[in-house]
Amino acid sequence: MTKCEAFRIHDKLHIAITSKQMELTPKLRDYIQQKTSKLTKYFSHISDIHITVNEEKYRHVVEINALTNGTTMPSRAEHSDIHTAFDKALAKIESQIRKYKDKIVTHTPRQEKDSE
Repeated sequence: MTKCEAFRIHDKLHIAITSKQMELTPKLRDYIQQKTSKLTKYFSHISDIHITVNEEKYRHVVEINALTNGTTMPSRAEHSDIHTAFDKALAKIESQIRKYKDKIVTHTPRQEKDSE
């Protein structure tokens, strides 16, 4: 049983949540929306976020893919508690976004050598 829910936080950010092998409760959906909307404070150019929540045997697996300026940043975490698995995956994606933003901000373009 796969179910996908999509929503917009604001004009630019589109979030899709897909649940596999489990029912996505409104409480969990609200928790995911609230936490995910905070990613824009790190980098405002995030256009799409796709979250997959899956239940396998005794653990929950959460995968997050964020699309920014044509670059996809993946994150995956497992835990017996769904909230902990989501928080771990979100921490990984936050770290990637901060590194990406730092790389963009501190990057200085190369000076072309003048051949005279």
